[in-house]
Amino acid sequence: MPRLSYKATQLLWGTLKILIVVLASYFIYTKIDRSALVLLKELLLEFDTILIYTYFTIILLFTIVNWLIEIKKWELLTLDSKVEQSDAEPVISRFRESVKQTLTAHLVGFITPAKAGDYGVKALYYPIEARKNILFLNFIGNTYQLLATLVFGFVGLGIIAFFTSGVAIFFWGFSVFLSLVLYQIIPKVLRRLKWTLKGNAWYKIKRFWKKLPSRTKQRVRFLSFVRYVIFSHQFYFILEALGADISYVFAMSCIASMYLLSSLLPVMQALDIIVRGGVALWIFSWYQIPEEIVLTTVFLMWVLNVVLPLIPGVYYLYKTPSIGSYKSVLK
Repeated sequence: MPRLSYKATQLLWGTLKILIVVLASYFIYTKIDRSALVLLKELLLEFDTILIYTYFTIILLFTIVNWLIEIKKWELLTLDSKVEQSDAEPVISRFRESVKQTLTAHLVGFITPAKAGDYGVKALYYPIEARKNILFLNFIGNTYQLLATLVFGFVGLGIIAFFTSGVAIFFWGFSVFLSLVLYQIIPKVLRRLKWTLKGNAWYKIKRFWKKLPSRTKQRVRFLSFVRYVIFSHQFYFILEALGADISYVFAMSCIASMYLLSSLLPVMQALDIIVRGGVALWIFSWYQIPEEIVLTTVFLMWVLNVVLPLIPGVYYLYKTPSIGSYKSVLK
């Protein structure tokens, strides 16, 4: 198969960049909730100017810390797993590279189903022989984040069930029991089906998992749980700022349940606001929280943690010279 010339490759890459930005902009425009914007404007008129700036600063700090933790997770995975630049670079330079890769991948993942673009873009920053390992590393990082969502989500559902009815407690207990049983049975079933044979995808994942340093897995797992605590409390802070009348325990339980249930529906992040908004309305309706407050909170969380990081993502996308022009190596 003939290879494209350098100029043709650059033209194709430039066109792809423009297409990604246009699609991201289109999705943002179509998903903006006008009613949430109107309510937000009305609520802001009731606040003192200093109070508005204070709330905005705190909420923005939540977002910054949230993404710094995500970037640090990626840096730890690639660094501790010996996927790094060929030249010995200082810590600041490695962190900047992680910033670039994470935010560019977020931009592309925004317009692809189940964040598939997030995997692909990060892999393209490395040579062909290292890309499978990069995909594994990204999978591990996302799996730990999902684990945090599952753990807190089951606890949240348990608290809600405990204060609801005996039937709810039964179904919650049964779901926890079933999850534990499946956790024990699935590996045995895979072994019986010979999924662990050498050369099989499951075997490769298991082997790569064992090769990862325990210290790396512990640190990434810890950061995943910290990140969850950060953005869930950001959700709670916005609810309180908008005047939601709900206790801390029930609010956090609803938030945890919302993230758990919405995570079971893998959609592109551009559509995430619709799924999460619907789930949030259903859960918070149990505590008579006004729909306007719930939708506005979900909208603000989407803008702050999904849309806002797209801006530096666009910058780094255009700073990227071309696909496959990196000198990273797998040692």
